[in-house]
Amino acid sequence: MTSSLKDKAARAADLASFAKNIYLTRAHPVSFVHFVTNRCNARCDFCFIDFDDPATRVGELTLDEIDKLSRTLGPNLKNVNLTGGEPFARKDMTEIARLYLRNTDVESLFITTNGSLPDRIQSFITDLQSEFPDRKLIFSFSIDALGRKHDEIRKIDGLFESCLESFRITRNSGPNVFGNISITVSADNRDEAVDTYETLVRDHGVDAMTAVVVRDAGVYKTPEPVKQGIQAAYADVTERIVRDLKSGRLAGYNEDTLQGRLMNRKNEIMYDVIKNMYLAPEYISPCHAGSLFGIMAHNGDVHPCEILDKPMGNLRDWNLDWTALWNGSAAQETRSFIRDSKCHCTYECAWSFNILANYRYLPRMAAAGLKTGF
Repeated sequence: MTSSLKDKAARAADLASFAKNIYLTRAHPVSFVHFVTNRCNARCDFCFIDFDDPATRVGELTLDEIDKLSRTLGPNLKNVNLTGGEPFARKDMTEIARLYLRNTDVESLFITTNGSLPDRIQSFITDLQSEFPDRKLIFSFSIDALGRKHDEIRKIDGLFESCLESFRITRNSGPNVFGNISITVSADNRDEAVDTYETLVRDHGVDAMTAVVVRDAGVYKTPEPVKQGIQAAYADVTERIVRDLKSGRLAGYNEDTLQGRLMNRKNEIMYDVIKNMYLAPEYISPCHAGSLFGIMAHNGDVHPCEILDKPMGNLRDWNLDWTALWNGSAAQETRSFIRDSKCHCTYECAWSFNILANYRYLPRMAAAGLKTGF
């Protein structure tokens, strides 16, 4: 068998294992979020982190601990999302990423950042992209308004310009680095979210954008009187994103790759789901948080998602063995609760995998996947 045929056979076997895990066993996470720190130089009103609680800033996992746990994440992991806080507040952020890239077979690292530290982002990319040319480094930057209004929302002077600088760094860094700008639609920007979107695309050359809607989580609660305006703005922005992707005005995730096509189609479906659920929450389909997806706090606490207060354990109590914790009794009880209570919300990260694992959406996802290119 030639090398090319062997590669295709290996890829087919990997896809078969992935599909079995997604649709049948759901035994291993496909993706997880690591909150590498709760430290942050921003103070967004809608953040769920309680910065007044001293416990939120202590107990970060060390590099040695991350090295150990990253070797135990199971055979079907495709993506790790490194976030915070502000992840680049950790000066060892590059080393954290390197451990995941070395110790797992993830296809991509997804880094969620406010973009305030472009020099650190440039160093991160320079150090990693040539070392791991077959892995994707995907950055999601937050811009919620234009100019000083964005600085006021996130409470960092000059943040709007710094974030655009960081975005441009990613867009000029080669094919395995991708930059996206995400708008969080909230009470603070509901009246200008559409103008922000249009200006970023038209005047600043932004060709990849997504949107999320603010959630009631942690210490933040959305004022009830403004929810209808938030939903209307979110619907308007996301409809423009979908339309502009189809017309080519936006490039979105790379349509020449399987991951890119699936991401674009998944987002399109997700926007419709969340738009319809925001004002009238209802159970639509099973949630697979805690089975296909999970989160790990800065101190090693593992939860199924950001919303549900159902701790599955702390990795330090499990000798840094993710798979052992994932199969423990607390984790099983959490999955049973999610299933039996028909738990539902608008958490986008969980919905990504609820869509992938739901037969209702399979035709649209399969149509994207069957196009050529991996």
